[in-house]
Amino acid sequence: MRTDRIEKILKGMREHGMDQMIISDPSTLYYLTGRFAPSGGRLFALCLDTQGGLAFFMNTLQTDYARMAGSAEIVWYSDSDDPIRLLAGKIRPGAVVGVDRNWSSGFLLGLMSQAEARYVLNSRVIDYIRMVKDEGEIQLLRQSQEVNEKVIGQMFEYVDPDLTEQKHHRMLHEAYCSYGADGYNIIGVVAYGKSCGYAHHKPDDTKPVPGDCIMIDAGARLNGYRSDMTRTVFYKSVPDKMRNIYEVVKEAQLTAMDAVKPGARFCDIDRAGRDVIARHGFGNYFTHRIGHNIGIDGHEFPDVGGGNTMEIRPGMVFSVEPGIYIPGLGGVRIEDLVAVTEDGCDCLNRMSKDLRVIKAD
Repeated sequence: MRTDRIEKILKGMREHGMDQMIISDPSTLYYLTGRFAPSGGRLFALCLDTQGGLAFFMNTLQTDYARMAGSAEIVWYSDSDDPIRLLAGKIRPGAVVGVDRNWSSGFLLGLMSQAEARYVLNSRVIDYIRMVKDEGEIQLLRQSQEVNEKVIGQMFEYVDPDLTEQKHHRMLHEAYCSYGADGYNIIGVVAYGKSCGYAHHKPDDTKPVPGDCIMIDAGARLNGYRSDMTRTVFYKSVPDKMRNIYEVVKEAQLTAMDAVKPGARFCDIDRAGRDVIARHGFGNYFTHRIGHNIGIDGHEFPDVGGGNTMEIRPGMVFSVEPGIYIPGLGGVRIEDLVAVTEDGCDCLNRMSKDLRVIKAD
């Protein structure tokens, strides 16, 4: 158990007037314990109290996760027990209790009926702690991204006239596993040609033809931390319009990355890239925010979008990924991860962003 991180949470609870907190989110539990534990649909949660007391609620089927608890009390229950009744016994009458935003309503409503308290989201505490990474976390993100670059580079080598998007997407899983990453829990978009005209295209039976853009947006979890990157290349040749679109996206991405520094706002980063695309006449075809924070989860708080006026702080790690998507024609996205430093940012990617044609005749 990371007692230093527990102390940060307890401090945040006091600052936000929370008396107790129930943590069930697997990623936050990993942040505190260094281990993922599937709940199997059962109650699996950590209860913190600002007056002291730290209790893990675990099913007797999960004894192999006992070491996650460290010095915390473990409240065991069997499938014939009512775990909510046991948890309710830990809730102080009238307490302000923070709960995860994604906690099952079945558990929460059951607890609300058995323990009189005021229930609030714990996001203000958990999100603000996890959004700033320490040096160890940044190093893990860097290592995860190094593996991601190897996999994506390898994927472009496999493109051939008979390889469908679906089959290509399935190859990502095996490739990540071969490098020790979690190949069964990936972020992944594989798109060819006109499919690239949709930002989050679901791979289908499309096969590549000369002149197609090939977009791969992928990432996996390695040693608990995610990676994410997008590269768009061209198969055999590049149509002039797509060449122009590529260079506009590249300019937007580099311009937005140059704007990353402490004190800048997330909306400033979004605007820096978006203005480039709009200036070239493609503003209506950039249809999403320019990025997202990343860590244990692929998408973490806060977003890097035009409506977010939060200032950037050293230790934040997020994506910068502008794109242009034209239905019926194709599209381009370029994505890197950046770690904010004291005076700018450090790009976690090393793969070139120069326009690339693969398997040219």
